[in-house]
Amino acid sequence: MRAAVYTRFSSDRQSELSTQAQVRACREYAESNGIEIVHIYSDEAISGTEEKTDSRLQYQTLLEDAKKKAFDMILIHKHDRIARSLEEHVRLAAFLRKEQIPLVAVAQNFGDSIEGDLAKQIMWVLSDYYSKNLSKETQKGHRETALKALHNGGVPPFGYNVVDQHYVINELEAHYVRKMFDCVLHFKGYTELLHELEKAGIVGKRGKPISRTSIHEILRNEKYTGTYLYSQTEEVSRDLRRSKPNAIRIENAFPAIIDKKTFKEVQKIMDSRKQIGKKSEHLCSGLVYCSCGAKRHLRKSSRKGHTYFYYACYDKCGSVAVREEKVDKVALDYFSALLSPKTQEKIYDFLRSYNGHQQDMIESFYASINKEIAAKKVEYENMMKNLSSGIIPKAIMQDMMQRMENLQKEIETLQKAEPPESYSTDTITDWLNSIREAPTPQAIKLLVERIVVTQNGKKIDLRVESTLRSIQKMVAGEGLEPTTSGL
Repeated sequence: MRAAVYTRFSSDRQSELSTQAQVRACREYAESNGIEIVHIYSDEAISGTEEKTDSRLQYQTLLEDAKKKAFDMILIHKHDRIARSLEEHVRLAAFLRKEQIPLVAVAQNFGDSIEGDLAKQIMWVLSDYYSKNLSKETQKGHRETALKALHNGGVPPFGYNVVDQHYVINELEAHYVRKMFDCVLHFKGYTELLHELEKAGIVGKRGKPISRTSIHEILRNEKYTGTYLYSQTEEVSRDLRRSKPNAIRIENAFPAIIDKKTFKEVQKIMDSRKQIGKKSEHLCSGLVYCSCGAKRHLRKSSRKGHTYFYYACYDKCGSVAVREEKVDKVALDYFSALLSPKTQEKIYDFLRSYNGHQQDMIESFYASINKEIAAKKVEYENMMKNLSSGIIPKAIMQDMMQRMENLQKEIETLQKAEPPESYSTDTITDWLNSIREAPTPQAIKLLVERIVVTQNGKKIDLRVESTLRSIQKMVAGEGLEPTTSGL
């Protein structure tokens, strides 16, 4: 077997020594298993989060070489070295399964059993959770700023400027914001307004021309009513990112451009135009396929005051539509069998055997915290130099001094940050039971690859295809057939 080795370190406290240790562990595994290492790929000082995936040049080269069959397997030290994003783990697993290239984490080798596959996927989830939890810790310094309804960084909304961290109305831009809301209230299109903006040379806050998409985002932004909103974590769907249900909210925090009555009326009009059937609201959306190979899509039907959803094939293969609740029941039954108490106990045994990753996580936590503190100290020192130069205008000086005060608070908060608690067996038990009792679309998508609808005469069969290679054996072992017939 020819193997490629992939290593990664992400922070200042980690270094080339970290990758050397990863390579050494992979070499020892290769030697003891008669494997030849033909290439080593290493990314340095790059995060394993999903948004940084494209920046990992060696990782991208690894994937390209995998397609060319330059090696037969991939060795890594631990699963969080290949990624800290659950989405990237799932995407990579599907890619390697297609290319028939196994991935082995030499320090966390769970084997090829059903429970081993499940334990590995739980490690992905925990790694993803750790990364997101660290992000929450580093945002604590912004909370106090938000509670004062002060600008918390980034670009202010079109229509506002920021002075001493306070929002003030930009009257020229606000004039066009009001025109945008008027277009909706009077059921007018945006074409004439877009031409007017272009002719007047009005651009967005990032210097780009205003587009229809820009107008749509402005019309959905509640800040124009004078309501301060600050989200410490990003919501999953675009609608939730706009409405910010979990944000810090302060009413009448700054001057309003649009009154609340007008804003609510515009939202009602826009909601009436929206397409029904958002993916985030449906348990198996995106997973249902027809036996002809086409993906099935949700279709809405209303009868006698009731609304029903069906998964229908639009490829004209002649198959009938299937009610959404029937598909959901098959997925939930399968999910319940998959996370049975017997299977869970085997997962706990695997995870207890591989608890050495906790120290690495703690070290990575403090390394990230120290990196954040160092960056803020550099910013503070640069501001101090600028202030001492004596050439900074008074108005800008006040803004800089406020920013320096905020930096000090953020540094103090980061210095007090504690690493997340380790994942005990009880923690994992609670987590597994919670998703077993109330599966989310994200949990379903982690363990279900697709649900195939087959029609034989009047009989409809639904077959669950798992992301786990041996899942059908486990499901059958639990006494639940993976196919429900005669719906």
